[in-house]
Amino acid sequence: MSNLSVVLDHLFISKVRIKILKYFIFNMEDEIHLRGIVREVDEEINAVRRELNRLEELGIFITKEKGNRKYFKFIQTHPLAKEIASLIIKCYGLGDEIIRKEARLGDIKFAFFTPSFIFKSMYASNSIDLVIIGKVDMIELEELVQKTQKTLKREIHYTVLTFNEFETRKKRGEQFVTNILIQDRVMLIGREDELIRI
Repeated sequence: MSNLSVVLDHLFISKVRIKILKYFIFNMEDEIHLRGIVREVDEEINAVRRELNRLEELGIFITKEKGNRKYFKFIQTHPLAKEIASLIIKCYGLGDEIIRKEARLGDIKFAFFTPSFIFKSMYASNSIDLVIIGKVDMIELEELVQKTQKTLKREIHYTVLTFNEFETRKKRGEQFVTNILIQDRVMLIGREDELIRI
């Protein structure tokens, strides 16, 4: 599979906008001023200001005045918040790593992020962020997770189930599996309709 971040670069006209969205998706709780964002995305200030203003006009960012500074924050309740976040987390970070390294990780039937991974503040601190179903090289997976934890500066909670284990627990109606299935999810590997039909 081609690198999804390259696909995203061609879908979005502005690479500066992608960098800004990437920063805010992976730092969902941040309120940050213009110069702070310029430092984070390493782009020219006028280009960053222009893109922030466009995102504010689209209603994707909310702004707040503090002293003589204007602070920007991603609106988690925006109707397109989940879709925008889904695109970004599939193309960068752990989502991108899992998609690109699927063969090295083992025989994976399904892999997906739960809403907890995207909107952490809305969920309990120990909520499951990532679910993988199949035969997995746990050492390889742990390396990817550890790398992401260092980057995001937070713990990633994940669970791995064999296909048979998942199938059995689903048929028994176990609460853990039911809770996983009733939530929205961002599919990384496998098809959502097949996951539900098991």
